[in-house]
This record gives sequence, C-alpha cells and structure tokens, in this order.
Amino acid sequence: MIHIVTDTTTQLNAEEIKKYKIQMVSLQVMFEGKTYKDQIDISSKEFSDILATKKEFPTTSQPSMGDFVAAYQSIIDQDPDAQIISIHIASVLSGTSSTATVAAQQFPNQIKVINSESAARGTSFLVLKTAQLAEAGAELETIIQRLKNLIPDNKVYLFINNLDYLVKGGRASKATGFISSVIRLKPVLTLENDKLQFKYKCRGKKQQRKIENQIVADIIANPNVKDVGLPFVDDDSEVRRIAAEILEARPDINTEISYVSPSLMLHAGPGGFAIIYNEQSQIFY
Repeated sequence: MIHIVTDTTTQLNAEEIKKYKIQMVSLQVMFEGKTYKDQIDISSKEFSDILATKKEFPTTSQPSMGDFVAAYQSIIDQDPDAQIISIHIASVLSGTSSTATVAAQQFPNQIKVINSESAARGTSFLVLKTAQLAEAGAELETIIQRLKNLIPDNKVYLFINNLDYLVKGGRASKATGFISSVIRLKPVLTLENDKLQFKYKCRGKKQQRKIENQIVADIIANPNVKDVGLPFVDDDSEVRRIAAEILEARPDINTEISYVSPSLMLHAGPGGFAIIYNEQSQIFY
C-alpha cells in the first residue's frame, strides 16, 4: 500500500489530512533559547504574534532525521510492505527534503522523497494528486512520473511588504534592503526551478496591487485552475479580498486561506502573503 508523508509547511486542511491519512512531520522553530515543533508546540498564529511583538529574530529548521525515521517506522510497523512517498517544501527554502532523503536510506527500496520545488498549497497539490492516484490503484513509478510532470505547473507568487525579513534571513543584501526602504520597494517573488527569484520590483503598494490583479485575472481566465492557495503572515484582509474576487467570477474554484508556515513567514515578514495555484489543478477534482 502507498502511504504519504509531508511536512508542516504544506497547506493542507484538516479534512484533507484525515481523508488521505497523511503523516505530517514538524519543522522546528527556535526562539529565546527554546526549540518548538511547528503545529505541535507552537501554531502559525502564535509564531505570527512573535514576529509582530518580539525584537529577537526567531529562526526555523528542518525536522530532525530522528523525526523522519520515527514517521517512516510508524508506517512500516503497521504495514511492513508499505511504499512511502515523502513530499516536501522546496529545497531552496528548507533542508527538509535532504534530511528526509538521509532518513529514507534506513528503509531501502521503500521510500521515495520528492522535492516539490514549491511551498504551502503548491506542495499540497502534489500531495493530493499522490493520494488520489494511490486511491485509484496507480503504481508507484506511475505516480512519481505524474508528480514530476506537475511540478512545473505550480505557480507561487510571494508578496513582500518590506525587505527587512529577506535581509535578516540572508535572501537579500543589506544594501538592497536599505535602497528598497528609501524607494518603498514592495517586491513580488516567485519559486521557479527550485529558486527564489525577484519577479517584480514594485515601487509602492499601488504598483504591487496591479501585479496582484493581473495574477488574479490570469487565474480567472484559466479554466484548468480549480484550487488557489492564499496563505498569509498576519493580516488576512488582502487574501480575503482576492478570494472574494475569484469566487465571484469563478465559483468553481476552491480558495484555501490560512496562516503560512513559520518558515515562509521568515521570508515574507509582516504584511506578507502568497498566491499559489497549479495550471492543471482541474486534475485534482
């Protein structure tokens, strides 16, 4: 039987996790000398509040190898012939896939690790397709090939309110951060080919809103899009406005709104949010 493991950066709702019996492995959050397991010891909402109120810059880390070994072992204990597909956040954002790969070596020929090259709902699309194919009786290698074909169709747009957190996280230089604060730069980043890239360098919120509106228009115009992820850091007003606009024009599209995982919060910072969709997401329905 095929089983699925993913991590807590994946934007799955409780119903999806329960329906497909998906095993979640927690990333780690470090703050004030303590380590917390994401979604177990600390929620995304609690982490968001820390970002807003504390001066110390928290950090995150991939799950420990021991956590992956325990997750894999718990599945194999119940199903000794299990085949496990382990799907994780883009390697450019986290070392989670690498740790999962090392852990998988303890279970020869039973585990396939997939770097989603995406994040949040983008990773969810791959997880959900895996679950649906497995439920339909597809073979392991067929599923892996389908996932590889789906990865390039994931679109991730990360809207940044300011560059302070990208600078703190080493994703942008201090000089870039200083210049951006002077000219009120509000960039839009993308995940493409497992790279985090500056796609649009917007001068102010008005220009950023134009990019946002164009992306929403592209989603509405594409009949193949059936699911859109709208994760946010602290303020959900913008993603709820986007969801309302999409649903008014395309009531057939599911919009998934939730706090983003702590790992992505550290890139986006307060006021940040993302628009995520797959250009072939009709195949999930």
